[in-house]
Amino acid sequence: MTQQHQFRRHSHASFVLLLATTTALACVGCGGEDWQAETYPAHGRITINGQPPVGAVVELHSTGEQPDVRNSRPWAIVQEDGAYTLSTYEKGDGAPAGDYAVVLRWPPDVTQPSLADRLGGAYAVPERSQWNVMIGEGENELPPIEITGAKVLSAEEAQSPRHSPPGPGMGK
Repeated sequence: MTQQHQFRRHSHASFVLLLATTTALACVGCGGEDWQAETYPAHGRITINGQPPVGAVVELHSTGEQPDVRNSRPWAIVQEDGAYTLSTYEKGDGAPAGDYAVVLRWPPDVTQPSLADRLGGAYAVPERSQWNVMIGEGENELPPIEITGAKVLSAEEAQSPRHSPPGPGMGK
């Protein structure tokens, strides 16, 4: 067998291997929601200085194993009565089982995407969270969160550059 023929044969095998690997990687996430973890209903209540922080965003950050291949973060928006119901993949579906740190942000207007936080980022860093929860199989009633003595910024103050939260990795 000539050296040129061996090269072509090796190149063809490499091409087939590359094509198979590329196809397999492209299909990660194919097949519907196979990547999603099972979720369990979870809800709780929160007050800040005795009042419900209507429109605040509660988010769970895994402190153990990732809940799924995308490391999804269950989240909820606080309602008029201070109640919230967690969602991960669909509205109100709950959260995957596991241990989580709870973080809280309160955007000036929940209908508008914003990094601004009426709490000045005080409760937005998972590594400094004061609250940890465990989501288990079945219904999960999370312990109430009652924050007292918090400085709450007005919507206008929260949007000023001087109160902007740190960028990714800068709040540690």
